[in-house]
Parts: sequence; C-alpha cells; structure tokens
Amino acid sequence: MYSFEGEFRRTPEQNLSGASKKEKRDELLNRAHHERLKREECRRREKSTLTIQSYLRSYIVRQSQKNVHRQDFDATTKKVDMDPDNATLTLLVQKLLFFYKADVDTARLIYICRIVLKHCKRLMIACMEDALWHFRFRKLLKLCMSGFGSTLSREMVATPLRLFEIVTSLGVLEKDIKLSRDRAIVFLLQMFKFLVSQGYFGHIRYLLDSTCPPLLSATPSPPTQLAECLYDLITRPLHLINLTQDTEYRQLVLEQMARQLLCVELSEPMTLFVLPALSADPQFPLRPLLHLLNSRTLPSTTWLLYSVLVLDHHLTFNTESVLIDYLQVLAQLTKNFGRLLTPPTHEDDDDDDSDTEVVDNYNKAETKELEQCLELLNETEKVHRLLVAIDQTTQPIVLQALCQVCHNVLILQKQATQKHRLLYLLALRPKFLQQLWTAIVNANQTSLFGSPTPLLNVISRGIAMTEQETERIVPLLATFCSLFSLLVATLHDAEFYNDDDVMVRGVATMPFPLSTLVAMTMKLKEVSLGLVELAFPDSRPIVKDQYRSAVCVDETTHANTIMWSHLFKACVSLLRQLYGRDLRRSYCPDGHWISQQVTMSLAMDRPSDATLRRRSRLRQHYRPFHFEPAFTREELEEGPPPSTKEVRTLTILKEIPFVVAFQERVIVFQSLVLKDKVNHHSTARTFLHGPAISIVVRRNYLYEDAFDKLSLENEPELQLAMRVQLVNTMGLDEAGVDGGGVFREFLSELLKTAFDPNRGFFRLTKDNLLYPNPHVHLLHPNFLKHFYFIGRMLGKALYENLLVELPLAEFFMSKVIGRHSDVDMHHLASLDPVMYRNLLYLKNYEGDVTELGLDFTVVHDELGETKVDELKPNGANIPVTSANRIEYIHLVADYKLNKQIKMQCSTFKQGLANVVSLEWLQMFSSKEFQVLISGAEIPVDVYDLQQHTSYAGGYSAEHPTIKMFWTTVSEFNDIQRRQLLKFVTSCSRPPLLGFKELDPPFCIQHAGVADRLPSASTCMNLLKLPEFKSESLLKDKLLYAIQSGAGFELS
Repeated sequence: MYSFEGEFRRTPEQNLSGASKKEKRDELLNRAHHERLKREECRRREKSTLTIQSYLRSYIVRQSQKNVHRQDFDATTKKVDMDPDNATLTLLVQKLLFFYKADVDTARLIYICRIVLKHCKRLMIACMEDALWHFRFRKLLKLCMSGFGSTLSREMVATPLRLFEIVTSLGVLEKDIKLSRDRAIVFLLQMFKFLVSQGYFGHIRYLLDSTCPPLLSATPSPPTQLAECLYDLITRPLHLINLTQDTEYRQLVLEQMARQLLCVELSEPMTLFVLPALSADPQFPLRPLLHLLNSRTLPSTTWLLYSVLVLDHHLTFNTESVLIDYLQVLAQLTKNFGRLLTPPTHEDDDDDDSDTEVVDNYNKAETKELEQCLELLNETEKVHRLLVAIDQTTQPIVLQALCQVCHNVLILQKQATQKHRLLYLLALRPKFLQQLWTAIVNANQTSLFGSPTPLLNVISRGIAMTEQETERIVPLLATFCSLFSLLVATLHDAEFYNDDDVMVRGVATMPFPLSTLVAMTMKLKEVSLGLVELAFPDSRPIVKDQYRSAVCVDETTHANTIMWSHLFKACVSLLRQLYGRDLRRSYCPDGHWISQQVTMSLAMDRPSDATLRRRSRLRQHYRPFHFEPAFTREELEEGPPPSTKEVRTLTILKEIPFVVAFQERVIVFQSLVLKDKVNHHSTARTFLHGPAISIVVRRNYLYEDAFDKLSLENEPELQLAMRVQLVNTMGLDEAGVDGGGVFREFLSELLKTAFDPNRGFFRLTKDNLLYPNPHVHLLHPNFLKHFYFIGRMLGKALYENLLVELPLAEFFMSKVIGRHSDVDMHHLASLDPVMYRNLLYLKNYEGDVTELGLDFTVVHDELGETKVDELKPNGANIPVTSANRIEYIHLVADYKLNKQIKMQCSTFKQGLANVVSLEWLQMFSSKEFQVLISGAEIPVDVYDLQQHTSYAGGYSAEHPTIKMFWTTVSEFNDIQRRQLLKFVTSCSRPPLLGFKELDPPFCIQHAGVADRLPSASTCMNLLKLPEFKSESLLKDKLLYAIQSGAGFELS
C-alpha cells in the first residue's frame, strides 16, 4: 500500500558516489588524449590571436610613425629648401629610408636625389669616412634602382639615373671627388656588390626594354642617348672585373649578369643592341664568363647559347684552356636541344622520315632563337677559327667536347652533315677521323679488378652503361659514324680502295686502309647487334616506372631515347654503306658479315604462324629504345604480345639483314609468302579446287593477252592461284591440265617477253644487263600501265618461287628494293662505264676546267633525234668551273640514274609491291635479289638431285633403268642438265636451298615400253621414263625429249 503525502512530483534521488558504469582503460586513455589535444589547440589559438594582434598593432603604429615622419620630412624640406646642412641631410635621408613607399614617396626620393647631386662631393667624402653613411647611400641607390620598374615618367627616371651615372663612374671619383684610383675601385667594388645582389642588371634591363624604340637591324651603336646611358650602366660593373683580382666580385657580377640578362628570353633591345655592343667591346670579360659557364651553375637555356655565340666574335683561342672552356660550354648548352625534340610516334616508312624534329608545342620564340643559334654555329669565320684551333691541339678533352657539340647538332636536324659547315669540313679531314676512331677504340670501362673493358665491347654485349660512360662513348661514336658516312658517300671506288693511281696523284682522302676497315666493320656490326639488345631488353620495366612515364614525361629519359635511337641509326647507316662497298668490290673475307649468334637464333625453326601474324603489329608499335606500347583488345585477341626475341629478330631483318645468312633469309621470305598464301586461301585447296584465276592465252600473243586479262582492274588479287590454258599456233588448246606446270611455263615465257629489249620497255647496258628504257614514252604512250603490269608479274614469280633468268642491272635492282628510290653516282658504272670514267676524270682534273667547254646541260639521243636537257634552271648559260664541277658531276649522274627513268622505276616498284611486300624484299641486297629472281649461277648437283628423288610405277633406286638414268645424267654437261631440269620442272636452275626444297619432289615414274619417248608432267615435277634396256638408247631418247622444245604436248 502507498500513502499520499501531498507531493505530486517525484523527486529524483541524489547519488554522490559517481557513475555506476566503470570506464575501461583504453577509453580513459583515449579521452585523456583528446582532452590534451583540445587544450593544446586552445593554447595555439590564443598564441595565434596574440601574434595577429601584436602584428596589427605594430603595423598601425609603424604607419602612424611613418606618417609623422613624412610630415616632419615635408616640414623640414620647406625650411631648408635645397641647401640643408650635414645634420639635416642625414636626418632627411634617415626618415626617407624609414617611411619610403614607392607609390607615395617618389617625389620625396627625387628631392633627396637632387640634393645628393648638388652636394655630391661632400657626401661621397662622407661615405668614404663614415661606414654608416656608406650604408645609407647604398640603401638610397637601391630605392632609386627599384623605382626604375615602377615608373616610366621621364622626369622620375632622369634624376636617379643621373645619380647612378655620377656615383658609379670611376672617372668622376678620381677627377671630381679626388679619390685615388685604388680607393675609388674599392668603393665601387663595395657599391656594385650590394647593387648587383639586389637585382641591378634586371632593373637596368627592364628600363632599357621599356624605353628603347623599335630597332630594324642589329647594331652596336645606341639608338638614343637614354639607351647609351643604360648600356654604360650595364658595362660599368663588368669593366671593373678587369681592374681587380677579387674572385668573389667576379663570380657574383658575371653570374647575376648572365642570370638576369642572358639566361632569360631576349628582348629586341637585348638582341639587336646590347649583345652586338658587348660583342664589339674589347673590355668585355668573355673569358671569365666562359670559365664561369663551364662550372655549370647556370641554367642551360637557348638564349644563353645564343648570347655566347654572339659574344664570341672576337674570341681568340690562344690558349688551350680557353678552347676547352668554349667547347665545353657549347657542349653543355647545346644539350638543351634534346628538350626541344620529341620522338616520332608514326611509323617510318623511310629512314629519313623517322628523324626527330623540333616540335611546335614549345615556346615559338625559343624555337626561333634555336634556329638563329644554328645559323651562328654555321658561320664561316667562326668555323674556320675553331678548326684552326682544333688542328693545333691533341687534348682528348677537346675531342670529347667537340664531338658532344657535333652530336647535339646531329640529333637536332635532319641531314645535319650536309647543312653544317663544321660537320662536313670535319668529315673531310682524314686526320681528325683517325684520331676520333682511335679515341673510340681506346675508350675503356674503369675496373677495380682485372684489365679495363673497351666500351665498344660493353655496348656489343648489350650491357647498360652508367651516365658517365655513356657520355664518354656515345657522342664520339655517333659523330664518327655520321661524319665517316658522309665521307664514304663522296668517295669513288678508286679513292675508297686507295688504288695506285690515286696514291700517285697524291689526292688520297680515305683515312683508313682496308685492313682497318675490316676490323672497323666487325666492331660496328657487333655494336649494332648490341644496340638491338639494348633497345629491346629482356627485363620488363616495373609498374612504377611505367606509371611515372605515363603520368609525366621525364626529360632525362626522353633525351636518352633520342640519343640511343640516333646512335643506332648512325651505326646502321655507316654499316650499310660499308657493306654496299663490299658488295661492289669485296674487301672483307668470306663470312665476315654473318653473325653466328643471329644465325643460331633463326635457324632453329621457321617463324611460327603467330610470329608472322603479329609482324605488322611489331612494325607498327615497336621502335628501338622507345617504351613498350599498349595494345588494343583486338590486337591482344590475335595472341600474346611478341617476345623480346621475336622483336629483336625482326628488327635485325629490317635494319641489318646482311648479318643473317642468305639461306636463312630465304627461309624467312618463303615463310612470309606461305603465310600470305594461307591468308588468300591460295594453298588451302585440293588439286584443281579452291579460289583461283583462270585465263586462256594464245602462245603467239602471250604478252598482249596477259596484259589485258591480268590487269589490276580485271584481277586485283594476283596472290590467288592461277590456272592457264595455252592455245597453240593452230588455234587449238594445248594438251594437258594445268596443275601448276603450265602456269610456270606461261609466267616464265611472259617475263622473258616483257623484258625483251625488242619490245621497247627495257634496254641493255654495255654489260648486257636490263634496265628501263628512258625513251619508252616515244614507243608506248601508256607505258606506265605496262611497267605496273610487268612489276606485278615479276612479283608473282617471286611469290610462286619461280626462277626466271632475267639479267637485271644492279642500279635498277637497287632502285626497286632500296630504302631510297634514288641511287648515287657510284651506280653509274653499271649503267654507263664510259661516262663514269669521264666524270671521275673531270673530278680529278688539275687544269682549267673552263677550257673543257662544259655547261650544265646533257645531250642525249631520242630515236635518232638529238635533244639537250638542262641540269638546273638556265643551265645552258652556266659554265662548269673548278668551283662547281662537283655539283655538275652529281647532277649528271642523278639525271642518268634517277630523273630519266624515275616514272618507270616508281611504277614498276608499285606493281611489284602489289604482290610482294617491299619490306620482305629489302632483306636482300641487289645481288641477292638477282639470285632470288634467277637462281644462283651454280652447276646442277646431280648427287643432291638423286638423294631427293622419289620413284613410282614399279621403279626404285636399285632398278637397272634408274641406275642407267643416273649414270647418263652424271655424264651430261651442265647445259644438258639444265635442259633436263627445264623439261621436268619448267625451270633450268636448281632451287635456292637445294633440291630438298623442290615441291612436289622430283619423281621418276615407269612409262611403259622402250618405243616411247620420255615425257614429263611439270605440274608434279614428274619424269615419265620408259624402261630402256640399253644406256645408249636411254641417252639418245632422253636428249631428244629434253631438247625438242615441244612445250607440254609431249606429256
């Protein structure tokens, strides 16, 4: 029971014992920690509040005091006017230095400057005697200097400038102030040290840029009196360097001058007035400046390079230290070229097109300045002074720095060796090239243990080098390869091989004997292979590096990519030239160019289908020394990314295929063709089934019918199989079904007809070699269609592995499969040996060339009509002299080799590429291409044929008739053996890789009794041989059959 005592509200119970819930240890510690942080935050806020309040009160007080002092300053100036005593002037200067603000107190500063100018002598003496006054005076000059950038009023600038003119003049201090020369120099040193450290040159330059009128051309003469005054202020601290040994002052002044005037973007007054004036100033301290720049404490900018190249006009290299400083400065500054380059991202169909170029996304002003730098580097007088100095020294450091400069220029521009005077004059100096190659060979990798390793060997092994080792070898090697390539291109064969007649005339320009060339080519071959390994390393980059490369472009990595890519191209280019010389006239031992390691990697198996399927992907994505590309989903669906080995192999086959044995390259070529056939469904068929081209041609009108029916419009895909029905002279179909043999007979006869000189499309050289007729347009108005057709037919023969005996001129084959359509004058010997010898005679003629009566024209005969063509505009009125005879020689050779047959060769090449990729054919040299077309000029190997022959119809290797057959064939001469091959296989030459490659294999089938003649099914490479009982009868009937020339109707 509950009782009611009058309280309607319940009173809460009071419990003073604390919370009943027990707090855990971790929670307690965490709460205490947060409470400490909260108290710390409160203290920090209180401290910040006090700091802000203190600063604000201080600012208010300072502003108030400054206003008070301004009022006192103004009141004092009204009393004393322009003639204050020393105490009053000191007080005024102190007050001004305390309260000065540029946008308020400029007029007060001008007032003080006028007073100082009026009492200059008194004040200068005071500065010399009182250190405090010296301090005030420097501060006053700093205020005047800072005002140059805040006002452009002539009145506001004139007075401070006049003050600077007087107090920084050595002559005024000596004559007017009556100071000794030593005391005056010490005073100026202290003054300029302070002013220069406070941005003296930058302020003077700003004022000059703002007040100088537009200039039309470069001139050392000042355009206005104000410009003359400002230029004088710029040069005063520079001229003082020549009067003191204070290295600290020299370092400070030159460094700040370079930073504020030369390293930043140059304005018009700087480019057209200040730099030319400094260049003409004999007191300008250029050598100390070069020494400072060589310490590499300043940024390497294009404007600094331009400034150095302008300032060095009167530089003399009378000591090696000056030459070393100059070249090392140029080497360092021209490294900036790499920042202005970008690797091309497009596929390079031509080597020249893959060169790096100056990109447009950088500052256009800097790009323009870069072009001017290249022009200055190319000045005749500058190059001459440099070459004279280089000839007088043998210091390795000079060679290293010079090659670094050349290397940077080579990287920057296409065909730099032909554009830059320094490069092509160095290329024509045999002694320099000899020294350079010796330095390259002797460059070693430092080793703590064992003998040092040559850096060439390090590259050859594909081993990465340190940055220092790279800088020691890459510029030298790249420069040597580029310069020697240029020299080799200018030498004719007699000069290259140092023939006796050249040595007798004493005009030998080839720096190396043949023995040195053999060792050099071996080294360059190994280096090129090593560069391929460096370009595509086995190890994959880690994800972090790839991510960093994707997010931002690392300038160092970017420059290294360009550097190594250029080295690879330069080495490969020189190696190709030396290999081409060896092809024309061998100077290397047999097997010299073949690399065993590459042969082993290729000879294991033919390239797999996956490799061939991804070949276009490799060509599209992979470039030496560039990052591994990313593939699309469609490309990844084709198969996994190609291995490093596959990428290296295909790079070698594209760039330096001659290091792989010819037989191995033939295997690669046949594998590529086989894969292409599969893609065109030309081999995925049974006998006489599947997609094919079927044509009927008349034997008497073989070319005409084929030209009409196999044109690009009628048969766009010539890669398909082809079936041919021949019609004989009686209008009847020839017997036999084309299983491939009739087609091969047809194609062989078609090509012989097309290349027949009597048809007019081709002509014969003095050596009875075929090349396009320059005057074909007079015989066939639509000759381009014919050359396109003939090119397709030759491509079809290569595609079907059909050998055709076509003796083509070497220069013509070089134009067809070469990387460049134009060939040089060295190929003229294969076209017109007489003209080639005459041009060489003209090149070495020591008399007066004008007496020969030559001009820039060429005379040729067109079907009995003489015609004169000009080699250059107005060539008929330009005589050939000693100065321009080299140009004349090259123009004549270019006219005969390139211009006359340019359209024919280009169209022929297009037709060939329509069937067979030119990249496949570029694995071969011109001589190897001839072998690919016609087969090797080797005897038929009867033993090899016997080992790869099969038998059918009851015959076997032990059958008496077969034994008599091989005995008879072994007694044939080579012509009769070729006739036998022609009879059975429709080709008179053996397969390139031996009879094991004959498909289907050579087979002998029993053909009945002996009263029949031997017959053949060329489509099956099948010889139907009756069972003869005597060897004489077999020989007679076999010879009759193979020499009858009855086509296919015997079978």
